Amino acid sequence: MKLDAQIAALAAMKPTELKAEWRTVHGAEPPRIAASLLARALAHDLQCAAQGGLGERVRVRLLGAGVARAASAPKLTPGTQLVREWGGTSHHVLMEEKGRCSYKGTSFTSLSAVARHITGAHWSGPRFFGVKP
Repeated sequence: MKLDAQIAALAAMKPTELKAEWRTVHGAEPPRIAASLLARALAHDLQCAAQGGLGERVRVRLLGAGVARAASAPKLTPGTQLVREWGGTSHHVLMEEKGRCSYKGTSFTSLSAVARHITGAHWSGPRFFGVKP
C-alpha cells in the first residue's frame, strides 16, 4: 500500500483501532492522548520508515540550536522553609528528611501532597511553591 493510502487509512481508524495499531508498531501500550494525535504520531512513524526520517546532521543541528534544557529544581534540604500565598493566606511549609514536608503540624509525603491539601486540586508541588521554573 502506498504511503498516502496508509496515512489516509490511519485517519479513518477508530480510537480502538489506532491503539491496536500502536501496540503492533511499538510493542507497548499507547500514550494517553487524543485519537487524532495518536493517528498523527503513527503517520509520522510511517513517513520516517518510508523516507528515512531526519538525517544525522539535521538531528544534531536541532539538538544544538540553542534549545535550552529545563533548569532543574533546587535541592530542598531539611530545614528549608517555603512560603506561598494562596487564597489570601500565607502557607508555610518546612522541609523534613527524605523529601517529607511539614505543614500546620502535619507531615506530608511530598510538596505536591501539601499543594493538593491547600488547593483541593492536583498541582505540581515544586511549581506551586515556586521552586521549579
